[in-house]
Amino acid sequence: MRMATIVAAALFTTGGLTAAERAQASITHYELNIPRQPLDTALQDLAQQTGLQVGRFSDAVNGDTVVGPVTGNYSADQALKTLLAPTRLTYRALNQRAIIVLRPEDVAQLPAAKTLSDNSSLEVTGEGPVAGDSGASDHKSVWSRLHLAQSSNQTNSSVSNSPSSNSSQTDSSRTGESNTPVRLEEIIVSAEKREESSLDVPMSLTALSGDQLARSQSYRLEDFVGKIPGLTLISDGPLGSQLVIRGLTTGSAAVNSSVATYIDETPYTAVGPWAGSSVISPNLDTFDMQRIEVLRGPQGTLYGANALGGLLKYVSNAPDPSGFEAKAETGGSRVFSGGTGFDVHGMVNVPLADNAALRVVGYTNYYPGFIDDPSRGVDDINGSRFTGFRAGLLYSPTANLSFRLNAFYQDRSWDDSSNEDVNPGTLTPIYGNRLQERLIGQPGDAKTQLYNFTMNWDLELAKLVSSTSYSNFRIHATNDLSIEFGPLVGSILGVPSGFADDFRPHDQAFTQEVRLSSAGEQSLQWQVGGFFTNQSGGDVEHFFPVDATTRTTLFENLILGAVNLPVHYREFAGFADLDYHITPTVDVDVGGRYSENHQAFQETGTGIFGAVASFGTNSSQGVATYSTDVRWRVTPDNMLYARIASGFVPGGPNSVVATADVPPSYASSTTVNYEAGIKSSLLDHHFIAELSAFHIDWRKIQLQAVIGGLNQFVNGGTARSDGVEWNFAYLPINGLTLNFNGAYTHAYLTHATPASVNGRVGDRLPAVPLVASAISAEYERSLFGDYSGFAAVDWRFTGSRYSNFTATGPRQNMPSFNIFDLRAGVRARVWTFALYAKNVGNRVAINYVQPEALSGGLGPQSAVLYAPRTVGATITADF
Repeated sequence: MRMATIVAAALFTTGGLTAAERAQASITHYELNIPRQPLDTALQDLAQQTGLQVGRFSDAVNGDTVVGPVTGNYSADQALKTLLAPTRLTYRALNQRAIIVLRPEDVAQLPAAKTLSDNSSLEVTGEGPVAGDSGASDHKSVWSRLHLAQSSNQTNSSVSNSPSSNSSQTDSSRTGESNTPVRLEEIIVSAEKREESSLDVPMSLTALSGDQLARSQSYRLEDFVGKIPGLTLISDGPLGSQLVIRGLTTGSAAVNSSVATYIDETPYTAVGPWAGSSVISPNLDTFDMQRIEVLRGPQGTLYGANALGGLLKYVSNAPDPSGFEAKAETGGSRVFSGGTGFDVHGMVNVPLADNAALRVVGYTNYYPGFIDDPSRGVDDINGSRFTGFRAGLLYSPTANLSFRLNAFYQDRSWDDSSNEDVNPGTLTPIYGNRLQERLIGQPGDAKTQLYNFTMNWDLELAKLVSSTSYSNFRIHATNDLSIEFGPLVGSILGVPSGFADDFRPHDQAFTQEVRLSSAGEQSLQWQVGGFFTNQSGGDVEHFFPVDATTRTTLFENLILGAVNLPVHYREFAGFADLDYHITPTVDVDVGGRYSENHQAFQETGTGIFGAVASFGTNSSQGVATYSTDVRWRVTPDNMLYARIASGFVPGGPNSVVATADVPPSYASSTTVNYEAGIKSSLLDHHFIAELSAFHIDWRKIQLQAVIGGLNQFVNGGTARSDGVEWNFAYLPINGLTLNFNGAYTHAYLTHATPASVNGRVGDRLPAVPLVASAISAEYERSLFGDYSGFAAVDWRFTGSRYSNFTATGPRQNMPSFNIFDLRAGVRARVWTFALYAKNVGNRVAINYVQPEALSGGLGPQSAVLYAPRTVGATITADF
């Protein structure tokens, strides 16, 4: 068993080549002649032609993927990266002469998958014994999934028989400290619509794996947004959320979202203000998600409309035909001076055949409230519920063809708003901490549905992807506008009154994308595609008077007024992208996209607005976007890159009758981003450094302005965003992971807005702090037997920010805040028990502030708060 123990210890303790071995691997080159062929055969050829042992997990590498050719002078590192580029596989070194190929998720799972006490065998392909092994009988105690492909002339002398020099790490591996990482996790992403390591993508991005999200109890946008550099959230409480990247926003009154959202292959971003574009970012539960990706900077070429500042992508786990899998989690929580909550999550993956599987995820969560309204005698009014499911069906009739059908449904409901009433300027509470006063409750409900059918077809000469989707988003909510309009209604009715708004924004969309891309690793890689979407959305609002004495809604069947605002949006687009490898270490990418949209808008108003009034306007616009980047792999683990890219948000028809002062439509808003950065993996993948600097020009900003006494949408002003983003991760000892990330973002106007908006040259854009940062430390070690313990601390800092531009008076300056989170627990082979505390210091942290009354920002303000101290526990079973 001696060699088996050595191989296992080497994998657990070193996880890859030492710095000297990696340098040697980069220096030694081989004349290779590996034709285009299935990956498993290509790895056999690589082993034969280099004399290396190339290991693999039997269910990770098969003959389904065609790779190559690799012909010419390559180091082992270069050859492996080239062969694995079309796949989502990575590799690790057992020692200087033996390498293992595996999936990225297996890197973390590998130590926990088997232990040295298992009676399993090592299967070897190729001639001769495993280097350094004394015989087949000694293959016991090594994973049965591990295969080694080796040269036929391999000898025992080609691999050292000495275990790692770090005896303490070797001992901990043998005693069961198997859940702790031995190398930093490397996440495979699809940022450029092809799978590659996040460290190889020439742009600033952050990817969080499903395991990372689950460990930190980050199941909502509010939980993880502060941990991602350059990403900001403008929250309207439970009603909706606006995502902001690199400071590109005009505040809570934004016309369109500047961040596109994708769920797998489906765009999920409404277009236009009446469909709620700026606030309907899908706040999906992330349980059993494979990962989320946040791409910073415009993404107009590959992702199209609304990727003005960047992109958020949810990537779900695909059904797996290789075996049955199930996972369940339940827990409870309590908020300081608030209510109690719970969460229930479950997942089951069922193979239906060797080439088909079904995966279903279900959940129901209640997030407790912490806002009270003493005037109504109610407490903890802002509790919210998330209930939903995801289902995926995968069928692969042949090795080169697969079909995947996905269905998503989520119902998010809330009892009331998460706002505290505060004084203007000082932002001190008017009635007391976490208190508001309203005449009536403001409940609501948001339903999200999405259905997608994706085909992947490897045509050998090229790969074809077709994605067909239907999505539906609907909100039904009540808003108490008594402070703004109550006096007017009271003067009409002759009694003290309030004013309630029942509003129902909605959007439904059919989208189709088809793209064809080059297959294999060639000097010239390309992809071309076409995109079409047909959206119908809008808003229906009914206005009711409220009896200020009884706090009840009046005339429910005889409304004061109503407005119906339907909008129809169609877009056609074509895109292309070329990536040319000038040398094995330098490549240049150029891409472009042309989008053309046609919109129709109708407005009908009745009631207190007078007699029935109805009018409509149309618009048609075309927009071209582009991107280009160059990347230089100075070494296999160090890359420099530079990027220029543009993005856009569609314009549209105006919401008022066109006059000499009011244009019939407003134009698309555009950005151009200039970026340079470095990505490095050092100290044998124990230290990762990512640093980028950017400059963005924002033109034709879309605004709501008052011109000629009418509220309308216009293009006005220009802005600039300059900044630096960083991410550092370090694994100083086995089991301890340290992270430090953040962003400096200076986003400001370079040309004044219209007078009614009152934005002046040099004014900072709303919502975005100059500095935001996050630090985390997580440690795990063996306790006894199969049990390990873990503990972690997260700290995030958000600097001061400004609220919306105001027509009169000073803008509100929202104070900076720090939030600490703690968690600890025990993990076994199947079970995990965790305790956590969020916002340990019980900080009063303001997400955003906006006026409650129409007084130019000088009246009462409404502050959306982050949850105070929350403690909870979860128990998870993973089968």
